[in-house]
Amino acid sequence: MRLFTSVPTRPVIADHGSGPTAWDVIVESRRGGGTSAHRVWLPPLTQSPRLAELDVDGGELTAAIGLVDLPFEQRRAPYVVDLGGAGGNVAVAGAPQSGKSTALRTMITALAARHDPRRIQFYCLDFGGGTLEGLRLLPHVGAVACRRERELVRRVVSHIGSILSGRESRRDADGYGDVFLVVDGWPVLREEFPDLEATITSHAARGLSFGIHLILTAARWADIRPGLKDQIGTRIELRLGDPIDSETDRKQAALVPIDRPGRGITRAGQHFVVATPDGVDVDRGGSWQAPPVRLLPLLVEYSAVLDCAADQGRVLLGIGENRLEPVAVDFGWQQHVLILGDSGCGKTAALRMLCAEIARGAMTRPASVFVVDYRRGLLGVAESGHVVGYAFSPSSLADRLPGLIALLQRRLPAAETSMEQLKSRSWWSGPEVFVVVDDYDVVSATSPDALSALLALLPHAMDIGLHLMVARRCAGSARAMFEPLLAQLRDSGCVGLLMSGSPDEGTLIGHHRAADQPPGRGVLVTRSAAELVQVSWCPP
Repeated sequence: MRLFTSVPTRPVIADHGSGPTAWDVIVESRRGGGTSAHRVWLPPLTQSPRLAELDVDGGELTAAIGLVDLPFEQRRAPYVVDLGGAGGNVAVAGAPQSGKSTALRTMITALAARHDPRRIQFYCLDFGGGTLEGLRLLPHVGAVACRRERELVRRVVSHIGSILSGRESRRDADGYGDVFLVVDGWPVLREEFPDLEATITSHAARGLSFGIHLILTAARWADIRPGLKDQIGTRIELRLGDPIDSETDRKQAALVPIDRPGRGITRAGQHFVVATPDGVDVDRGGSWQAPPVRLLPLLVEYSAVLDCAADQGRVLLGIGENRLEPVAVDFGWQQHVLILGDSGCGKTAALRMLCAEIARGAMTRPASVFVVDYRRGLLGVAESGHVVGYAFSPSSLADRLPGLIALLQRRLPAAETSMEQLKSRSWWSGPEVFVVVDDYDVVSATSPDALSALLALLPHAMDIGLHLMVARRCAGSARAMFEPLLAQLRDSGCVGLLMSGSPDEGTLIGHHRAADQPPGRGVLVTRSAAELVQVSWCPP
């Protein structure tokens, strides 16, 4: 038996644990040597992945723009959009600050990273606060227009329409690949550019067959009219202001967190998060750049359009916006011209340009000009040999107009005119007669019935070779359009040139309103189309 004492009777050896235990050795030997345990519950989608972290193998015009949470499959998959077929038109809907603009940047960057700039091009309208401005440096981007650049906005849409029209009429290469029109802020475009909505809707309906795509963003699905929504095959729904507006799953839409930009739900009701457009190299194609959008020049010299002078029967007017090529007025198809614009807009210069073309011999038949010019802005035209009368006051108009009326009345077909003569319009001979009236508002205010004798002849204008070219100030035009002469001109389907003026006058020619324009610029409205033009400058 050994007695216990509190004081050790021999030296004590302390163990400081200086060496690994057997368990430590076993754990260390197995570290990294096998697969990780399967994670049943993945962490929430709180962070947006970087675009460079997404890897997807797809066909043409496919791109991964985020991650989709698949809880029942216990995994996450890339959120892939396929714009190569019926889903070629895209809409992104989401409340303010939900990540719509970032989704556009991610989509454009992802597509640009997978395709050469000769294969795809982007033309952007940035109404969302300048987020797309950084895309200008991409070689795939031809233009980025903000809401202040109104002329560039219209020119971008016109540029897309020109590409589409060219592909519809011919099948040869035009130097473009698949072209994307990107509109960040569709409600802004509808409010500030209402005339462009129908144009873009038409592009979306016709474009996919010819490689023209539309990508847009909106705060609600209701902001997109049904006619356009039917053309959109790819719909991306981010957090909405009111889940009841969801077109996918209202219950799932209500679960999208408010403080997580980029979160949304797929068409199948699965939650996703949009990636940030970071870490991707899109420097492809070397020095090749998407063709830029050219703007209408502020000044077009008359000599610049004379290269098209061989087009007989069409009177040259200026340069058109769609193709930046000379445009002309075909008096064989539409007999008359009505020009509306406020002071300083260039309506007198437009009349001078048309008169110069008539004097040049642009018509297929001889032509003569009768000028009514109370403010004497067309004195240079009066010196032309084609001018048969120049009225600069009410008294001079009263003296000279009856002779012209008598000449035109003699051209009316008589009872003995044969059917062959009626068919060939050969019962009279002589030049086509152009009655040019500048500042019609002054003429009608001075003598309201000064031109009333022409009213009876206007219905027979094509038969007797009569043409009217009338210019009037835009202010008060809404009321003046009910005057007999202007009303008959408009009812006859005349060519209209709507220059600078106040939009408060309402629709004046067709469904077009006046707008603030630089001098010499206006919308040329014909029976078939409307186009912004810059009238050529013909010196007095």
